[in-house]
Amino acid sequence: MYYVIYVFLIFFIYAVLGYFCEVLGIFINSHKINFSRGYLIGPYLPIFGFGALIITYYLSKYSNDLVALFILGSFFCCLLEYLTSFFLEKIFKLRWWDYSEKKFNLNGRISLETGIYFGVASILIVRVVNPIIFKIFNLLSHKLLIIISIILFIIIFIDFIISTYTICKLNIDSSKLSNKDATKEIREKVKESLKKHRFFNNRLFKAFPNITKSNYNLEKIKEFSWRKIK
Repeated sequence: MYYVIYVFLIFFIYAVLGYFCEVLGIFINSHKINFSRGYLIGPYLPIFGFGALIITYYLSKYSNDLVALFILGSFFCCLLEYLTSFFLEKIFKLRWWDYSEKKFNLNGRISLETGIYFGVASILIVRVVNPIIFKIFNLLSHKLLIIISIILFIIIFIDFIISTYTICKLNIDSSKLSNKDATKEIREKVKESLKKHRFFNNRLFKAFPNITKSNYNLEKIKEFSWRKIK
């Protein structure tokens, strides 16, 4: 029981940390603050949580071998990012991110640059952040950790249901995507359509400005309203 609690809390903590790292990265590159990251409403990115779990439970044994930790962390996180991009595209018929403009990328899903970041992050997770997290866990009672976990799980679960439902309502056409994002013209039409809807749809576009479908049914998208999921 406690093992599951620890796993979930580690997942959640790094999902939140990953979210704010993305916000910081965007600010450094564009000098703009954009808190709309990911398709979930809350300030967390599950892919970072899963990546941190892989590093924590499978790569911690390499804590004294920084080279191995860097290489393995980079490899497994890039693999996770590639598979996540691939399956999200298959499920939702959307390309969520695209590294095609970066050098040394693979199908626009991963790139050498992000791989380096993942390698550095792996070292920081194992050598710096995890020891702090585990010390905090030891200071708190098991009962308190269980209560915190239940509350956080309910929040993220409800968020996941609502967000996924909304995405599926937008996922109308089932035609296949090309390897790259769709044309600029389609992207602008989607942008115009999504901006007409309420909080979540506007946030979705801000989070993924290059989000595309190969053939949107724009009239049906325009008819969709946030009120339908209330």
